[in-house]
Amino acid sequence: MTYSKFGNKKVYVDGYKFDSKAEARYYEKLRDAGASFMPIAGNYCAMQKTIPVQSAVTLATGEKIRPVSYKADFVFFEGTEIVKVVDVKGYQDDISKLKMKMFAKEYGYPVIFAKYDARRDVFEEMTCFESLYKQNQRAKQRRERKAQP
Repeated sequence: MTYSKFGNKKVYVDGYKFDSKAEARYYEKLRDAGASFMPIAGNYCAMQKTIPVQSAVTLATGEKIRPVSYKADFVFFEGTEIVKVVDVKGYQDDISKLKMKMFAKEYGYPVIFAKYDARRDVFEEMTCFESLYKQNQRAKQRRERKAQP
């Protein structure tokens, strides 16, 4: 059994490998809605696409800094143009927070987070920044409850 870094079990659907059940369910919802996953279509969705967020840099000292990229769960295209990037996430770690900011700076719009509600079998979509705000609010509430005698 293979697990991802957050302890989610890897899932296979239609021959594709997903990092979590929620990510696989998002794919199923797109597939069932008629989304195309083939680049030959005018509008399509690519999965597990690596997107550059910072180019390689050579410092004045000659030291080379490698490029930084972000692996998006779902990238929606209209022709060759990226129009929407979706990550199925429940929690943002520090690296994710930084890459989301770098992505927004580079492309001019935020990544959309899709959070799965298994009880209702729906995804709530919000920007990565809205999601982070909610995450921070929940953490603040937990700290306050813990501090109460």
